[in-house]
Amino acid sequence: MKKIFRIIKWFFFIMACLTMLTLFSLLAYRFYLKNSTKIETQNGISTLEEITLGDLKQWILIRGEDKNNPVLIFLHGGLGMPMGGMASSRSLDSELMKKYTIVHWDQRGAGKSYNRDIPASSMTFGRLVEDCNELIDYIRDKLNQDKVFLVGHSIGTIVGIKTVYKYPEKINAYVGVGQLINDYEQQKIRYNFVVEQAQKNKDVKIQSALKEVGPPPYDLPKKFNEIENYILKYRGTIHNNMFKQVSTLMLSFLFSPEYSLSEGFRILSMEGMEFSMNAMWDEMIKINLTKEIQSIKVPIYFFAGKYDMNIPSSFVKDFCSNNELQNNIKLHVFENSAHFPMIEEKENYEKLLIDVVLKDNLN
Repeated sequence: MKKIFRIIKWFFFIMACLTMLTLFSLLAYRFYLKNSTKIETQNGISTLEEITLGDLKQWILIRGEDKNNPVLIFLHGGLGMPMGGMASSRSLDSELMKKYTIVHWDQRGAGKSYNRDIPASSMTFGRLVEDCNELIDYIRDKLNQDKVFLVGHSIGTIVGIKTVYKYPEKINAYVGVGQLINDYEQQKIRYNFVVEQAQKNKDVKIQSALKEVGPPPYDLPKKFNEIENYILKYRGTIHNNMFKQVSTLMLSFLFSPEYSLSEGFRILSMEGMEFSMNAMWDEMIKINLTKEIQSIKVPIYFFAGKYDMNIPSSFVKDFCSNNELQNNIKLHVFENSAHFPMIEEKENYEKLLIDVVLKDNLN
């Protein structure tokens, strides 16, 4: 009996040591990342701020080597899951910060801007658009800029393009990365893709699961999320080095000095994502920009990953062919990317934002 107790004692001691070592390593890396990515230029800016947008405290990160540079506001996807946003800024934005002042915003219900007291009734795309407009005004005033560049990714493209449509006078240009156009039609393409891939790979269990899930539309986000897991498996989210890239994206919430460890673990628990998806699901599945938006008064750039099946790009091409829109829209296809071209083809993504989008629209 004493031997068993000794084994249990040593087991818990080793587990405690491993936990402490992991925690120490996390804190040490966060300290290293914060100091190794400092903005050290004379006119640089690096601030993490809590501001009020639509009567709700929300968080923004502003970083750039020269605060007189044009402003680029990045709108993360989700819903409620700010992947590729604030947490990834120190690894993804280093080149862009030389030419832009970059603003990351954890939107209502996401990341640092999530809390359990947010009324579900306030979670609408209309409210997010107004939050975005208030943020634009705040940044214009703070940095003394007439207009900003807006970049939306994934579901963030809904907020982005609706903001541009409503407040074009405040926008230099808009970039939609993985632009959502018609949720129902794009969901059908997603479903057909995973069915084909499951048959091609003879994944019998997945074929059976897909029959149970069935094609869209879906009344609840659960089935949508199941399809998304299969898209990830079949490289429709990240096309190259999937495990490494997804791990990096997820761990960034623990490594980023912009988040406390408790915030990072809460994000990874998907609590904010579940809240946001449930609150906004009925509105999201009705999104159809081809009916809602017939003309846009600012330059538009769509960045589409060739292998993106999270938000298939075929409808982007149709949207671009609209006679009222085609003269204002430029489509750029990333030949070696899926849903995250800013990661899979980082240099090409930076080059387009600096050498095309910025140069085309400098006054």
